[in-house]
Amino acid sequence: MKGRFATYFRQTSQSFFNCWLDQNSQPTMAGLHDFRVLLKKIKFCQLFLSWVYGKSELGKLPDLTRQVFKQAGLIREMQLVRDWLRKENIIIDKELQCDEPSIQQQLLQLQILLSDNQLQVSKLIKKAELLANKINPILSDQYWQELNANLKKNLKKAKKKDWHEIRKLIKRWTYALNCLEELPPPSKVLVQVVGKLEKNIGDWHEYSMILQRLDDKEPVDTDPLTSRTQFALAISRAEEQMEAAERKTERQMKKVLELL
Repeated sequence: MKGRFATYFRQTSQSFFNCWLDQNSQPTMAGLHDFRVLLKKIKFCQLFLSWVYGKSELGKLPDLTRQVFKQAGLIREMQLVRDWLRKENIIIDKELQCDEPSIQQQLLQLQILLSDNQLQVSKLIKKAELLANKINPILSDQYWQELNANLKKNLKKAKKKDWHEIRKLIKRWTYALNCLEELPPPSKVLVQVVGKLEKNIGDWHEYSMILQRLDDKEPVDTDPLTSRTQFALAISRAEEQMEAAERKTERQMKKVLELL
């Protein structure tokens, strides 16, 4: 008997490939957001399949997904930096290589990547669906229990360098709830506080990423004063906002640990 994971995989993979076709045909920033969400869900499915069968059974699918995810993530990062600069009224998007021409260039690279691998990914997804249909439904419950134990363990000893990995673990924890069979789901309160923690970490990570890009492109003393002033202002504001996001994250972690 097919379990809930098989249904989840079929629905997710169909949406994922349809979005792949859309982005290949006409890549847009709005479509990219939906595509990245589906990329995360399909990566969760692949991790679960690898947990059951071993990574080798999926062939090149994880590597191809990773390449696309990396390129889509780069574009999303550029967009986030650009939008943040506009919000703060700081004009250094060209210096940070996140202006519109730079973004469009990376969108074109994504389109090429999708086009080159479209047929192969279609075949690999069909093969993976056969594996999904054969999974014993009880394994979905066991996988979520393992994710839950890992989440509790990692939160207890979490340091800032671990936060981004914890966020990815939370994503998998949340997606796995869609596949539970006999195991009672966690309380709505727990799901809500865990979801808020994931958002808090995401906000903190965005400011951390902005600061990293500013650090990589920071001007030298011989650059124009206007540019150096704008960079200094950007760094000051990003640091202030990151510290606020950090405090929110730490408070939310305590709330999650109280409920786990």
